[in-house]
Amino acid sequence: MEYLTREVEKRVPIYLVSDKLIDLKLHLEKIDFDKIIVVTDSNVHKLWGKVLNESIKGFNSTFFTFKAGELSKNFSTYQKLYNKILDYGITKKTLIIAFGGGVTGNIVGLIAATLYRGVRFVHIPTTIIAQADSTIGGKQAINTKHGKNILGVFYEPEFIFADFQFLKTLPEREIACGISECIKHALCQDNVLFERIYAREENFAFIEDIITKTIHLKLNIIEKDRKEINEGKILLYGHTIGHAIETLSKGKLNHGEAISIGMCCAAQVSNQLSFLSEENLQIHYEIFKKWNLPTNMPKYIKIDQVIKQLNYDKKMKDSKIELILLESIGKILKIDNKVGMSISEDQLKFFLKKCY
Repeated sequence: MEYLTREVEKRVPIYLVSDKLIDLKLHLEKIDFDKIIVVTDSNVHKLWGKVLNESIKGFNSTFFTFKAGELSKNFSTYQKLYNKILDYGITKKTLIIAFGGGVTGNIVGLIAATLYRGVRFVHIPTTIIAQADSTIGGKQAINTKHGKNILGVFYEPEFIFADFQFLKTLPEREIACGISECIKHALCQDNVLFERIYAREENFAFIEDIITKTIHLKLNIIEKDRKEINEGKILLYGHTIGHAIETLSKGKLNHGEAISIGMCCAAQVSNQLSFLSEENLQIHYEIFKKWNLPTNMPKYIKIDQVIKQLNYDKKMKDSKIELILLESIGKILKIDNKVGMSISEDQLKFFLKKCY
């Protein structure tokens, strides 16, 4: 499959395979480059570095690694990596491969976008969240003290090569993290997919199917509104408050866990404003609990801290914040055909009291 980025009229192929890393070389040979630089984190390099290295044998290539984890998604890591890359020696024809999860994809995407005002790169995502969500749509960013994804750009890869075999070494917590983003798409766009995820099957084919369906749902959105002006805001369901929670947790919560809490908060607001039924509110809690994902705000995070973080992230304007709300399972709330609703700071404080 592929998607079209209309701003630059570029088509981005997405290759979904299972234990077919051997095919990677065929796709790389379509690109004219002088050398390959693979950037990956310490965990992925340990688990899969030799396997990838074997698959690109014959190309002039080298690997650079950084410490695994969301805490590495910062300017310091970005700076260290681009200095290593420049010290190694590259040209405008050098190809960079982002080999890993969402953190790796974001950092490498930003490096590729900014080195020499843009060099080509390829995504090889190794987690559910990266395969189903974060590598698709061209959003590249790093975190700052002001919050999540503050420094970033839109910049597309040459292609995305997602081999499901990489998911077999994921710990259970990381699997749940990725499924959290799949649940987001189901809640906002597809009640049939929601029922499928809710049923939770214990087999690998199930995970592959959920990822594939989620990708199609995301493509449907970004091809309409890549810059999230209106329809594309669907992708932010649970993320406004979720990102604040993730930042304030200081590494205690991973992205998927913070977003599952954020979605429950958004559902609470939707319910309190009489848009979402009590039944549909409760089903939020049920599906996340089925996947061992948290549903309530941690007690160590205070409401005033969340409000301050939202202001810090510039998410609040004139003491109001825009939240993406839900009307029913599979249907986002639209008012006068516009996605998103502004609520006051006082209202948000009141609603958040119900989220612990």
